[in-house]
Amino acid sequence: MLASLADCVAQRAFGYPLSLRPTLQAISHPEAMADTAAAPPQNIFEGPNSDYEKLRRDFVEGGVATDTLDTYEYYFRLTLNGAAPPAVIERAPWLLEIVDAAGEIAVPPEGARVAILNDVKDKFAGQMLGAQAIVFVLPMVRLEDSGWIATLARLIDRLAQSKDKKLRRLVVAFSQYERLFIGLGPSAFTYACDPAVALYVVRKSLRAAPWMDALRALDLAGVSIRFTVTSAYGFVKRFQNPNIDPHQPGEQRFRRPGLEGARGYSEYWRPFLTAEPILYAALDLDSAFTFSYRQIDARRDDG
Repeated sequence: MLASLADCVAQRAFGYPLSLRPTLQAISHPEAMADTAAAPPQNIFEGPNSDYEKLRRDFVEGGVATDTLDTYEYYFRLTLNGAAPPAVIERAPWLLEIVDAAGEIAVPPEGARVAILNDVKDKFAGQMLGAQAIVFVLPMVRLEDSGWIATLARLIDRLAQSKDKKLRRLVVAFSQYERLFIGLGPSAFTYACDPAVALYVVRKSLRAAPWMDALRALDLAGVSIRFTVTSAYGFVKRFQNPNIDPHQPGEQRFRRPGLEGARGYSEYWRPFLTAEPILYAALDLDSAFTFSYRQIDARRDDG
């Protein structure tokens, strides 16, 4: 999700009004630590956030997942160039530090071959407690059958009970949204773009979620909770089908034969909604695909 974030914003593949016109620029750590949001002159010997560029390149070339041995920090400048509520605009631009961590650090799988170092766990715990917003990215699977879901519930419960947290917003993002539309061909994008379809998918995914009570405790404590769907693989430009090539083994994206690298994918690839969780986390501004408890809870809607 993070690797496709900047491309998702650039291609306007999000659920916010196009009049918002956000831009997201990867910046270096010194820029992020500067006293002002104005960009200082670039050091010609230092690429702009080369770690993030490597993350994007790894994703395009082979879908490499985040290393599970540590947490990684990436920095961005978020700017709104169009219409937005005055309370949001007056806070622009935003300097964002995004901490990327594999789920194995917080929820280690049973029988894991690589033991996570205690200092990494301590660092990650401090980063979570110090974060103003947290995004949990979960695969769109049957949560009640997942071995790690009980551990996730305990983690959220501990977070809710902590008095040291600075948390204001929490987003639960379900990844691999495009897989639900594999058999729909050129109609896939039409259905995926319907917020009512996304809301139905999220409701169904949360029907038996054992950690909803812990999230409600955070909600009652004043933390804004949102649910959304994301698709890093996205959809194919012009053809509108999910961006998975049925003629290639595994999950390979479409690209022009014989054309290597990022250009080979950019001609076809449109990531979908991977910007949604980050934009909400930064702006506290809902889109058509960020759903609150009131929208998720069918009983409350019916009542």
